[in-house]
Amino acid sequence: MHSYRVLGLMAGSSADGVSAALVRFWKSSSWQYELLEAHTFPYPEMLQKELLGALTLPQQETLRLSTYYTDWTAELIQAHFGTRYYDLISWHPHNLYHEPEIGLTWSLGDGERLRVQVSAPVVYHFRARDIASGGKGAPLIPIADGLLFSSYETLINLGGIANLTHLPSFTAYDITPCNQVLNALARQAGSTTGYDPQGSLAAQGKVLPALLEQLQQHPFFTLSPPKALSNRTVREAFLQPLLSYDAFPCDKLRTAVELITWALERALRTVAARRFTLTGGGTYNTFLIQRLQERIPELTYHPAPPELIEYREAIGFALLGLLRWLREDNILPFWTGAHRAHSSGLISL
Repeated sequence: MHSYRVLGLMAGSSADGVSAALVRFWKSSSWQYELLEAHTFPYPEMLQKELLGALTLPQQETLRLSTYYTDWTAELIQAHFGTRYYDLISWHPHNLYHEPEIGLTWSLGDGERLRVQVSAPVVYHFRARDIASGGKGAPLIPIADGLLFSSYETLINLGGIANLTHLPSFTAYDITPCNQVLNALARQAGSTTGYDPQGSLAAQGKVLPALLEQLQQHPFFTLSPPKALSNRTVREAFLQPLLSYDAFPCDKLRTAVELITWALERALRTVAARRFTLTGGGTYNTFLIQRLQERIPELTYHPAPPELIEYREAIGFALLGLLRWLREDNILPFWTGAHRAHSSGLISL
């Protein structure tokens, strides 16, 4: 039985690093996979600092950063996967602009440059065709959820932005800002790790009712799917008000946790979930998980295995790249609102 080996690279909106998964795929009656090797690579401190401030860079500096980001990615691949065989690379680099309402999406990274440096085909820029087809360009992972992880009824990824896939109803959408705001507030609170381990800082704080109500009033929460939350909206409508609010950082962290769990509860109830599974870095925030379970005690929390927690999205993008390589549909209109299903992604041969 023929199989394909794909290296999936996923950079999340938290700007904390890249998840990489070398995956073997084969198809019998349905798609199957084997995770051969996987790693998480934190960004170097200076690169992370530039990524967090990239929206304010002038054009030439943005392009310089894109080239540097590509070269860093190539060095990462060569250092950790250089001797391993793979058919192609499926690359989701750091997304900088995503405003589908005006037809705009752009990520750092040059696929042609990466192709030359690593000597393998590269599939990238997955969102553009979906936006051109009338979609939101997000979420992208649900196709992999349906084909690879169908034993999980409801999957929620707690990344920079939290999103949901509810397979029984073919519903998927962004829910709320998540680790982007938690990590920034943790840094403001003096965290030396850049995040809030186990949610211990948030647990020390108290909810700020006025701030919580202000954030809950954002129009995004009243939109019906399909819907996607842009990094710009997260920064301008949530992160900046939280960072500038005159209160103790731990209280703002506590308030952010309350906002996130409030939005997650609403989403789970809206899709009539019976059980749910969490993936992504936010899964390790035990205080956040505790607050969510307190809100929805009647729902069953089905923990995911470690490989799914860490690498669900890297595995998912590996499959998206393979489907594009095979010219099969990898984005469906159920989730993005596009006019039709399509096979999305640029290919550097």
